[in-house]
Amino acid sequence: MHLTFALLAMCFVDGVVHAATSRDEAGASAAAVPSEPPNGPQREGDPVAATPAARDGLTDDAHAVEAVDTDAHTAREPLVSDRPDFTESTSVVSPGRYQWEGGYTFTRDSENGRRSRDHTLAELLLRTGVTPGVELRFGWAGASFTTLSYPDRSDAGRRVHQRDHEDGWTDMTIGFKAHLAEQRGWRPELAVIGALALPTGSISKSSGDVDPEVKWLWSYAIDDRLSIGGNLNIAVPTGARGRFAQASASLAIGYSVCEHLGVYAEYFGFYPGERGEDCAHTVNGGFAVPVTDDLQLDLRIGVGLNEQADDFFAGVGFAVRF
Repeated sequence: MHLTFALLAMCFVDGVVHAATSRDEAGASAAAVPSEPPNGPQREGDPVAATPAARDGLTDDAHAVEAVDTDAHTAREPLVSDRPDFTESTSVVSPGRYQWEGGYTFTRDSENGRRSRDHTLAELLLRTGVTPGVELRFGWAGASFTTLSYPDRSDAGRRVHQRDHEDGWTDMTIGFKAHLAEQRGWRPELAVIGALALPTGSISKSSGDVDPEVKWLWSYAIDDRLSIGGNLNIAVPTGARGRFAQASASLAIGYSVCEHLGVYAEYFGFYPGERGEDCAHTVNGGFAVPVTDDLQLDLRIGVGLNEQADDFFAGVGFAVRF
């Protein structure tokens, strides 16, 4: 509750400051800019070549200013992470830049009398741009600490609850993301991810084989604050009963409450959740707080909609850009 009030207060103060700054800038611009340029009014659509600077060619100073403006634009690019939701974004990291994402998730589930509690710590994803529109991705969920509790009978025939621990390291993934198309008209922004999960984890956590996956990503900005997006994925994972084909999909709605707070709600599902079992359906929501231009903090909470999905999960995380 205190966190909610703090975030709302932050948005209110941000709005007041933004409005005051806009009024000051508008007044200063009106006082400093003449009603017409020295060479007469510039009509909309007039070619830049009509100005003296364009006719004579850009000077070295003009090129320097242009370069500075380009660098400033790159620095002002918004930080877009692939967390905390399940849906991967269509944005890619710019060439020469690095983005670290990570966090922690607690998961609880109960099925057929068996209860599990899991703590996953690290959830690391390193993204780096290699060319405009293409990034490399290195992922690792990190350490997983699982406690299993289930009913059993003692040697004397009494009902007891047994408890086991399955702790270990998870598999690593390598892959890429390629931006395919910008949003235009009714067409959403498009991208694709290709990835391989490598059997680098502990015996209790690793699939034991190389597992490929392809994700088709889309997003659509409805206005400056509201956007929707989703993924259509196909993977061939190795489960407890062997390798199988698994489709998955997601749909997320994001809303920018203010400059320092974005919230989302999302559905995602796996079809099926495991070989020979039912599909798993989950809903979740959360928020992201941009602390600086290159640092974001996030929180998420989700619940399963059927027996196959995890009953509950919650997590926190970060994204930082260099």
